[in-house]
Amino acid sequence: MEHSTTPVAPTHDQHSLLDWARLLAVAVLWGTAFILLKIAVTEIPPTTLVMGRLWIGAIALLIWMAIRGQKLPPLFPVMDVRWVWFMVLGFTGATAPFALVSWGQQSLDSALVGILMAIMPLTTAALAHVFVPGEAMTTRKFAGFLLGLAGVALLMGPDALHDLGGSASLAQLAVILGAIFYAVQAIIARNLPATRPSVAAAGLLVCAALMITPFGVYAALDMTMPSTKALLSLLVLGLGSTGLGGIVLMVIIRDNGPSFLSLSNYIMPLIAVLVGLAFGEKLGLTVWLGFAVILFGLALARQKNKSV
Repeated sequence: MEHSTTPVAPTHDQHSLLDWARLLAVAVLWGTAFILLKIAVTEIPPTTLVMGRLWIGAIALLIWMAIRGQKLPPLFPVMDVRWVWFMVLGFTGATAPFALVSWGQQSLDSALVGILMAIMPLTTAALAHVFVPGEAMTTRKFAGFLLGLAGVALLMGPDALHDLGGSASLAQLAVILGAIFYAVQAIIARNLPATRPSVAAAGLLVCAALMITPFGVYAALDMTMPSTKALLSLLVLGLGSTGLGGIVLMVIIRDNGPSFLSLSNYIMPLIAVLVGLAFGEKLGLTVWLGFAVILFGLALARQKNKSV
């Protein structure tokens, strides 16, 4: 049963096997999303794909809420102020990043996209320095952030500087911008008025779906009927990483806090790489080096300074 109050997150040695199983589950759901996107976006326009996964995820969460006896905040006769938050969080955490990443995956391997997304927690640390009291950018965090940027530069390669208009470079920049949007959402979400996690997730998904629908419908007008494989990928994407992933995400935040959840950023890129390799994708030496540099930067940024 959910509670309106936020429990104190357990310390590292207090996390149960179930806690770690949940963390692994959400990392798997997110890590496998990239190969599903890669399969679906070859036949479904990016905005239509985003529209589909958002509505599937939103409906799944609304059903979950109904089972739990929960309701969305009222819209009439007076709109609850939380709807404004849902719209902002829905755009920054779903509509914009989903569309950017889906567009980027038209020309990028899923493994590379998963690695590029690892820049998100590093960006969050940089933004928190400015916008979140008590989250100052320490020397260690700054070094980790710079290492993460160096890893992204390695992934993009030196040719990107001479070919910023090229499709591959633009696709990588789109994915990085999507990761930045996720980081912005993480900062904004800290100030969300008291709301049950499942209600907040459903509300922002509904708003995100409504925002992308006109563009998704328009793009679908010229779309031929996708194959069963593409439609199944969309269905699993909506029910899995978007719907079920949203529920598991909220449970982890409720029971363990966002710091424990951030550990998934170590696992998710690795899963994306392994799944991509299993589907025949090839990664060159530069990609592996960039991957290692980003993970090392993330580990460095997450380390806490010892008291002096």
